[in-house]
Amino acid sequence: MKLLKLLTIATISTIIGTGCASIKPAEIDTKLSQWQGSNIDTVIQTWGVPTADREINGKKYAEWNTREIKNRPSFNIGVGGFGGNFFGSIGTTLFGGKKDLYCTVQIGYNDEGTVTQSNWSGDPDACDSAIPERVDS
Repeated sequence: MKLLKLLTIATISTIIGTGCASIKPAEIDTKLSQWQGSNIDTVIQTWGVPTADREINGKKYAEWNTREIKNRPSFNIGVGGFGGNFFGSIGTTLFGGKKDLYCTVQIGYNDEGTVTQSNWSGDPDACDSAIPERVDS
């Protein structure tokens, strides 16, 4: 009975802990909007070389793509037996495994090199890591 209580508490703590750790999309929007009005050269100096440069309908865009694979924490439950005529075990892993995180950020800029628009897609946690804070505001 004590073991069941302990497992229940551990499971609830794990769920609450992982739920609270996530970044909200609005936080990424705010972080990215800080770069509006910057010069694209400053952005590239801070962020690194873009993955792609493109021009669409006369507008210029720089694009950064990131991808990472993270191991998610796991919680294991198992039961088994040993003795007499019985030997075996049953087990399962909850909440674990690998998680593929990606982030794509596009920065639009004009002929003078001024950032005029930006957008992102992907996992908010990955984008939070990929987008640097602007310090020269």
